[in-house]
Amino acid sequence: MGISRRALIRLVPLSRNVIARNRQAFAGVHDGASANHYEKSIVESYGGNGVININASSSSQVLNQRQVSEQKYIRTLLSGTVVSNCSRNTRRDLHTSSLELHRWRNVPHTSSRLGSFGDRVWLGYRYNSADAHSDSESKKGLQESQIGQELLSDDKEQSSAAPSVTSQELKLAHGETLSPEEEAILKEAEAEYESAQREEDPISVESIQEMLKDLSAVADPKDPRIAIVSLRLGQEYEARGEDPKTFLKLGEQALSIFQTAGEFSLEIGMCYHLIALAQHRLGQQHLSLENLYLALSLLKDNEEKESAPVKFAVQFLLGDTLSSMGKHEEALQHYVAGLAVQETIMDESHPQLASNYRQVGEAFTQVMLFDEAKALVEKALESHIKINGQGSMDEAIDRRLLSVIYSGLEEHNKALEEQLIVKSILNEKNLESEAVFVDIAIADTQVALGRFDDAIVTLQNAISHLEEGSSMRVLATVNLAKAYTQQRNNEKAEEHSREAIAILNSKLEGSTGGDSTELLAAGECYTELAAIYQHMNQPDEAISLLEKGLSIYKQLPQQLNATAGSQAQIGMLLLFNRRVHEAIPYMEEAAANLRLSFGAGHYSLALVLNHLAVAHVELKNLTKAVELFEEAKSIYIKTHGPGQQDTLSIYYNLMKVYGEMSRKEEAIANATHIVAELEKKGEPAKDALAAAQKDLADLEGSQSISPPEST
Repeated sequence: MGISRRALIRLVPLSRNVIARNRQAFAGVHDGASANHYEKSIVESYGGNGVININASSSSQVLNQRQVSEQKYIRTLLSGTVVSNCSRNTRRDLHTSSLELHRWRNVPHTSSRLGSFGDRVWLGYRYNSADAHSDSESKKGLQESQIGQELLSDDKEQSSAAPSVTSQELKLAHGETLSPEEEAILKEAEAEYESAQREEDPISVESIQEMLKDLSAVADPKDPRIAIVSLRLGQEYEARGEDPKTFLKLGEQALSIFQTAGEFSLEIGMCYHLIALAQHRLGQQHLSLENLYLALSLLKDNEEKESAPVKFAVQFLLGDTLSSMGKHEEALQHYVAGLAVQETIMDESHPQLASNYRQVGEAFTQVMLFDEAKALVEKALESHIKINGQGSMDEAIDRRLLSVIYSGLEEHNKALEEQLIVKSILNEKNLESEAVFVDIAIADTQVALGRFDDAIVTLQNAISHLEEGSSMRVLATVNLAKAYTQQRNNEKAEEHSREAIAILNSKLEGSTGGDSTELLAAGECYTELAAIYQHMNQPDEAISLLEKGLSIYKQLPQQLNATAGSQAQIGMLLLFNRRVHEAIPYMEEAAANLRLSFGAGHYSLALVLNHLAVAHVELKNLTKAVELFEEAKSIYIKTHGPGQQDTLSIYYNLMKVYGEMSRKEEAIANATHIVAELEKKGEPAKDALAAAQKDLADLEGSQSISPPEST
């Protein structure tokens, strides 16, 4: 097909590419209605006594149009779509060939690995990321360590801190002098090393293996030189994609020797990194974290220039590892720290720095911080165009990510512009079949823009070019059903939905695992199909489909946010259908998973906490409801500001609940805040302000407030 399938994941959505399509409050909480509807209830209205009342929302408790459109927010907000679009399920890095096509590695090499012989990096020379973009002195980069000097040529200029040592003066670790035969072997190895340093061709892995064999035959097992060569060999094994257990053993061997010898903090940090990288590849993420934190602790006070690339590699691998565990907010902190280090050691025009701007932009996108993501991806795009010219695959990937970000910012026209440029780049490279995949994203944006007829034509054309039963064809079919739903053509929508469900069920029947990308695609499709059935007022079918998606997400640890999204959506549907006791566990699990994935201060957590509080109000657990509302309010104040409509909605909910608890002062305080903030908004908030002032006057004029009924 001309481009690797994994690279296509960056250009093609596995499902939705819109992160927050309708930034309204979803049904169940007054958390995003316009200021003019400030007085609306948490679901639709309040009971006559002012108590939040789910039953008052609808006589039949069938999801109405407003509920469906509002609930899209939580569905899109917490979905794994960003993961799909950005391929965050496994950390990867791009390498450009002469044809500008790309290959992937499971863990980024040039960002996480500490160098290679091809980088002119070897024992005495530590990793220098800016090799091709610095002068000859900075290309050499880092001071030679004493251990490195012992194995380099005698005519190398020695550091004043590390005096020259000839092979005749070398002692074994336990103090014995080398025999003439052993000395000859070492001299031969040194000569080979020196020759390799002067040649453009890197030393082969086989040569390093032979060197390690020679050293091991004549030197003490604890000789630091053995550790150096073992570490180097381990790095090269990792670069070649060897079994992680192989370079794990070499890393552990080198670490043991360095720790015994002492005074090798940087080398020890490199060993921790190599060991952690092996454990990451083996799926031993908790062990990987332990070693990475040890490396970080060891290197944190090391301000030498030569330590910077190691710190960078450790920070990025920490980000990769935490991301693979679904802890995206914590991972982001390490990506940002690593990028800051890399900016100090790389020229701004270096292609690897541009790629890492994009990678960190993806990390911001993952936690839905779109403004920060946009700034970084635009820097990556600008650099890639300067480096490669117009129309490169790097540009296409950057623009694909930008389209996701614009969708999250609800700038759908800009998203569409980026998608069309991506498609044109692929077409120019005779990658028409791959460009068909981009059509799915284009159609999704057309739906967001209300261009349903255009979306249907785009999807029908895409389906005609996709293989029967393929994941992409299923996705296109789901999106076609969604477009028909928006046209209110439920008959066509259900027809295509049933077709997609049949294929998905068939593909997953009896499956006990498989490719994570395929699983994620299926989970996303089930989630989209659930939304379609919500729109068609079939909540039981929607819940069933969400449960199928949830079972898939639980198989993918890195999709913790998608798991939380499905749990929240199921909880909402159960809440809307008066199954409150069933709803609460789902929403509690969603909140717990969001704390792990996005952190305790993310606005998506506030959204779920608000709905969870509604459920507790319905059960008359008012103390618990207040606790949840207050936490949601504190998050919204920090993320949205004290006067934003979502924040004011929480104040309104608290005013009502405090009133029901006869806590008049707290109720008045919340009502006063609402009035004060609405007064700042002027004429557009005139009606809402009048309603808020009436609520405040009623509270101030009341002598007492009846307590809520006992549970």
